[in-house]
Amino acid sequence: MNIYYFTKETKDRYFATRKPLDASFDKKKIESCITDTGIQQILLRHLELKENDPERAFSPDGIDEMNRNIIQLNKGKGHHPIAKVRVYEKADKFEVGQRGNKSSKFVEAAKGTNLFFAVYETEYPDEKTNSIVRKRNYATIPLNIAIERQKRGLSTAPEDEKGNVPSFVLSPNDLVYLPTSEDIVNGHITQPIDKSRIYKMVSSSGSQCFFIKHNIANIIVDKYEFSPLNKMERAISNEMIKEICIPVKVDRLGNIVKLGKSE
Repeated sequence: MNIYYFTKETKDRYFATRKPLDASFDKKKIESCITDTGIQQILLRHLELKENDPERAFSPDGIDEMNRNIIQLNKGKGHHPIAKVRVYEKADKFEVGQRGNKSSKFVEAAKGTNLFFAVYETEYPDEKTNSIVRKRNYATIPLNIAIERQKRGLSTAPEDEKGNVPSFVLSPNDLVYLPTSEDIVNGHITQPIDKSRIYKMVSSSGSQCFFIKHNIANIIVDKYEFSPLNKMERAISNEMIKEICIPVKVDRLGNIVKLGKSE
């Protein structure tokens, strides 16, 4: 008999959850993810009768047929109907809190959800012009790291490899303004600003950050107007947004109350 040990001492964390049975449960997934070996055998036998086609076996009609024949599939033994199965998966879940029963409750952001994008700036002298040049680098901050830092009273994003604190941190729906080339040369923003150069942050991954125009509510032509992802890294005027953008804060009426980095 195999004996399995679960520990927090490894980096890989696995959690069990109940999921509806559907056509995604092919033979490999049934054998590798479902925790109950008895249910595994029932599903595998039913799948085999359907020529190993999960679309047929675990469609709504296929599941109804399986449950009607569940005694035969379970070798003559009774079994309750199967609609959901318990599966285990690798995940980056973390404790809700530390007091009471919160330490035994875990949460996880939806897969693909990145809520914080940190922008760092490094200043160094340009020997040719004797001016100060700013170079940016970027990082997407995982949700668990952001929350753990906030619980400790720290800023959302940690320092970068060079020890620089982030100049600013963006989250989905945050607004940014793209200074014009004249603004960049002069070192200040000319008022009034061109509101057509305001963009909304949508998502991020690694060092990539995606935006969309602030006045767009819905895409008219799916995967065509901007990109296959319906979002863009480059502005319509072709600048790389993350390289020059500055944060914009607005009130509930849409009035700009702050333009530039927070103090």
